[in-house]
Amino acid sequence: MNINRFAGEQQDVFWVVGLGKTERHATTLRPGAVYAGQCIPVLCGGQVKVPQSTPLGRDPGTKDITARCLECGRVVADGNCAETTWDF
Repeated sequence: MNINRFAGEQQDVFWVVGLGKTERHATTLRPGAVYAGQCIPVLCGGQVKVPQSTPLGRDPGTKDITARCLECGRVVADGNCAETTWDF
């Protein structure tokens, strides 16, 4: 995936857990811009499916997942991206 920089600013990336996945992948798509069931591209070249949002008052089932895709991690490090961990 091509990471673009604008005016020297860092590209934002979001570490997300796709539906049925056991590790986080990085994407440049903002979580609020995608809908449940949508397949989104991740930096390692694959895709993940966006899970349903967690109802208010509950903790996301993915909050304890800390494992990250190594290839996504390399792209993020090489691009000096600003990272955010996101749970749906």
